[in-house]
Amino acid sequence: MKGRQGVITEKLRVKMFGSFSASYGDEALTFGRHRDSKFGQLFQILMTRPGQWFSKGDVMNFLYGREEVEDPNASLNNTIFRLRKYLEASPLPPGDYLILNGGVMRFDGGIEAESDVWNFECAVRKFEKEQDRRKKADLCLNACELYRGEFLPQLSNEQWVIEKSRKYEELYFKAMNYLLHYLKEEGDYRSIENVSARAVEFYPCAGWESWRLESLIALGKHEEAEKFYQETAAYVQQIGGFLSKDQQIRFRRLGDRMRWPEGTAEDIGRCLMEPEMKEGAYRCTLPGFSDCFRMVKRTAAREGLICFSLLLCTILDSGGRPSSDREYCEKQGKKLCASFEAYLRRGDIYTRYSENQYLLLCIGAEKENVEDIGTRINTDYRKRCGGRGSISYRLLDDGSIW
Repeated sequence: MKGRQGVITEKLRVKMFGSFSASYGDEALTFGRHRDSKFGQLFQILMTRPGQWFSKGDVMNFLYGREEVEDPNASLNNTIFRLRKYLEASPLPPGDYLILNGGVMRFDGGIEAESDVWNFECAVRKFEKEQDRRKKADLCLNACELYRGEFLPQLSNEQWVIEKSRKYEELYFKAMNYLLHYLKEEGDYRSIENVSARAVEFYPCAGWESWRLESLIALGKHEEAEKFYQETAAYVQQIGGFLSKDQQIRFRRLGDRMRWPEGTAEDIGRCLMEPEMKEGAYRCTLPGFSDCFRMVKRTAAREGLICFSLLLCTILDSGGRPSSDREYCEKQGKKLCASFEAYLRRGDIYTRYSENQYLLLCIGAEKENVEDIGTRINTDYRKRCGGRGSISYRLLDDGSIW
């Protein structure tokens, strides 16, 4: 579109965080089935820094670095030709958008172009140079609002995308850490809640949960804080335990931050009791299970007061080996949990330890009972699987092993 003086006023806008899109005015540059092609990737590379020079050597390395290409320079020239042909047929005004000068190239063509990744990177670089704390925080907020998730996720197997994605992630974490500490010093917990909620969505179990939980508690949103904590616990269970020891420590710290206002005996009871008492074993998070097991071990140490059996149940594949198929384990795990709740007692607890492993803590069960417990669970599980699935089970501890 042109303004009154015949000057082009539309802008080429490219987004590459979370997904890829490109538009000129109201019209989209779709790339169609070519969006992940080499010439589509060339466009995306150039739009990481629109208007800036790239060496042809760097571009060739991005596009063909790990491929056996007989003549990378000829391949790049062919890719440039194909991109030019596409841009000629695109909604962009007529023009030469790929400017080559010796061994360097850039995207230009006389129109204004912007990309979210370049705007993000510029905001972070300005933040790094800025000295005023408030201005630094404003730049961080701007950068964090521009960040919409993983860089070009549909190309996550491409080496150049992996490297760029890692760089943008590091910049995002740097900006977030400064911004959150600044907002805490200012006592702006509402803003902390907003920015940390988005960070949790992009990077679960990376530590942003503690910031959101702290902000909810500081704002007096105790029920919302409890709900968020339980949702986080459910997510941890869904992914099969913890991804790392560091995440386990973070999650425990998250639970330690849970605080409620002063309450009556009835308030405390509602907080501690189950919403509804169900039959069968009680499912809890791995940290909760760990706390229960340690308490039982302490009690059992006082001779004669209690006995228990800690069992490990493992989902097996059709060949009788521990299954490594995540989708299969997810599906079969639901059936196994149903067996736990059908054949274990209300005083027993269980948790998911890994993709294919579950822990059972059977209170009052002695070593001699393990075979019977395991057989009953496996029999019921096989029925739920139509006779095609099975588990292995073994005793880990009865108070005398660990």
